[in-house]
Amino acid sequence: MKTAIITGASSGIGRAIALELAKEGVDLLLLSRNEEKLKHLADEIRSLHEVKVLYIPFDLHKNRNYDLIVNIALENFDSLDILVNNAGIGYAGSIEQISAQDIEKIFWTNLFSHILLTKSVVPYMKQQERGSIVNIISLVAFRPMKYWGLYNASKSAMEGYFKTLRQEVKKYGINVINVYPGWTDTAFFENAGIEQKVKNSFIKRFMDSPEFVARKVVKAIKKRKKEVYMHWWGWLLAKCHGLLP
Repeated sequence: MKTAIITGASSGIGRAIALELAKEGVDLLLLSRNEEKLKHLADEIRSLHEVKVLYIPFDLHKNRNYDLIVNIALENFDSLDILVNNAGIGYAGSIEQISAQDIEKIFWTNLFSHILLTKSVVPYMKQQERGSIVNIISLVAFRPMKYWGLYNASKSAMEGYFKTLRQEVKKYGINVINVYPGWTDTAFFENAGIEQKVKNSFIKRFMDSPEFVARKVVKAIKKRKKEVYMHWWGWLLAKCHGLLP
């Protein structure tokens, strides 16, 4: 039985990926700050599928003992096959509004935690000579948005780092998959304080569902894809990176 660790698993894309992987018979270790939602998701998965599900309430910004996560996985599962770096937070504001605390929180949550958790996972995947590291990035990695500089920067750095890591680990049978969702109907906008603005805009009608993104992710894991876009225009945006106004 394969095993996956998923960060940011209690809602949105992370939750949808957990449910989709469970359909495939993958055992799960779920991470999120929200213990109540994690418990509800774990119970739901157990009621639907014959897989083993564990969860850990874990704040990737405040609790930086990422080796603990890997140790718990190895104590309870036979292998460590998939890591989904999904957790992320948004921040919108002008440069005058940015504080040192804002910078630290968004980069620890969106970038540093993913790199350090991956650092803890990779040695075991190397021993197995197999594994998939999935990174939920964003199309903003290719198209910056005004007032979203911290979020843009964290996602651009994530895209660049994991493309480089792909070259380092491919000889060990480890596949690094970068995923670039566009507008997706999750709690991200509520948490960023712009839910009402998005609801009242034309963007709402073009949003993808988390389930749609999750199906793309699981298909990419199976087919060992490297770059995943939701639609052709996402691919085109990446293709034209650096050429667009």
